[in-house]
Amino acid sequence: MKHSIHILLLSVPLFALWFCTASSAGKEKQDPNGYAESGKAGYKKVAVLELFTSQGCSSCPPADRLLGRYAAKENVIVLTFHVDYWDRLGWKDPFSAKAFTERQYHYASVIKADVYTPQLVINGQQEMIGSNQSKISGGVKKALSEEASAELLIKNVKAENGRVNINFAASGNTGGSILNVALLQNVATTEIKTGENGGVTLTNNNVVRNLKTAGQVIEGNNVSSIDLIQGLDEKNISVVLFLQDKNTNKIVAADKAAL
Repeated sequence: MKHSIHILLLSVPLFALWFCTASSAGKEKQDPNGYAESGKAGYKKVAVLELFTSQGCSSCPPADRLLGRYAAKENVIVLTFHVDYWDRLGWKDPFSAKAFTERQYHYASVIKADVYTPQLVINGQQEMIGSNQSKISGGVKKALSEEASAELLIKNVKAENGRVNINFAASGNTGGSILNVALLQNVATTEIKTGENGGVTLTNNNVVRNLKTAGQVIEGNNVSSIDLIQGLDEKNISVVLFLQDKNTNKIVAADKAAL
């Protein structure tokens, strides 16, 4: 089941009706889940799963739980983006942001897909219902079967003066890509008071609390930073770096580290 809810965004001129519908050189090593670990050039393969969800959507909790399990898998990075177009329908999601809604609409326009929740995008290329376990498994395997052209490696992260400073190395073909930096709340538990999930306690994993586009990177050592969210327990924070091709939106490299 997916909830599809289309709205007008100033930055993306899309019109629709709200509705609910069912709807290293050599041999590659394998991890315990059967996913390939490295490409022919020796670069680590990574599948980045971006889930667009909302605490106000009754179809989203199964996807949230499923993606929570994927968050523990090798070579898989889960990013949970809470959109804001459900906020007017009974419950204001405390993690929602207009920027995340705009990110979803941008993907939809490029991939030629509808906008709905829960919606999953894998490596910026494949789109599917976020609770469809068989499609997600196939999508992850497809993403990890492709040769990696670049690699990111986080070497150090440190919180100071309200920011997280990150030292990382980049290698491979990074010239046509931009760096995105995401600040994650690893686990968030919320008692939902009203709306479609009223009376339910929801647990969300890898909730994106801040997202920054940091421009291009250079071969070798790099530094970047992102603002902390006030009040977050530093023990419950991770950062994700991911390189995304400027023309195709394909995510070509990524890495994650705890604070």
